[in-house]
Amino acid sequence: MAWNRTLAAAGAAAAGLAVSLSLGTAARADTAIDINPGNVPTTAVGHPDKECDAQQGGGPFPDQDVWVFNLPGNHKTTGDFSSVTAKFDNTGDNAADVTVVIEAGDADGDDIVTTLGTSRAWVRTPAGWTLVAASATITGTADKFVLTHTCTATGASPSPSPSASASPSASASPGVTPTASQAGSPTPSPITSTSPATPTSPVPAPSPSAPGGGGSLPVTAVGGIALAGVALVAGGAAMLAVRRRRITTVVDGDSQG
Repeated sequence: MAWNRTLAAAGAAAAGLAVSLSLGTAARADTAIDINPGNVPTTAVGHPDKECDAQQGGGPFPDQDVWVFNLPGNHKTTGDFSSVTAKFDNTGDNAADVTVVIEAGDADGDDIVTTLGTSRAWVRTPAGWTLVAASATITGTADKFVLTHTCTATGASPSPSPSASASPSASASPGVTPTASQAGSPTPSPITSTSPATPTSPVPAPSPSAPGGGGSLPVTAVGGIALAGVALVAGGAAMLAVRRRRITTVVDGDSQG
């Protein structure tokens, strides 16, 4: 009887251990979630948030980008990353060419760490790759994870920004529209003198005026001209009178003969 009781107790203990193990396994079952769709596709340079941290991949490196994923929320409920599967395009065709699985342990260039109160996963890739998709298995209840920041390779070009609108010309003053003669012509040198130039009065043209008035010819000149005219008229009259007398004498002489 004692032996039977011992066997029964051992069987009960084994059954309890099996139930406990099964419950523990169910509690530790991982949940599969995807990355926030707004985070992909992106290059490390194109991601807006950048940070280089020795505990999260380090950097910056001359030829490698660092990608850091975060499981946001209350760590007690969101849990930890078990693994992260990241898919990259390295040919520029927007298709997944390389798949990287991030697990605990940094010997292979990636790791899962707990820092700043949340679970994070990081990976280093050759510079210039594009993250096109990512998924993860976690121990908690979070519904998604995020690409929290990147650490770009040294010498990488900055991400494109919106073109700035054309600024007004430096030579144009606000509210002033250049005239046709000013457009495209060199800017005149500024006038250093501040006193206005004295205008030159125009010289009036001489005009005829009455005798004795201001600006008329001298009286002596007028008198000389008048006397010369009278002499010419008198001389002409005298010559005409002599010619007439000669003509009369000839006619009378012919008639008498």
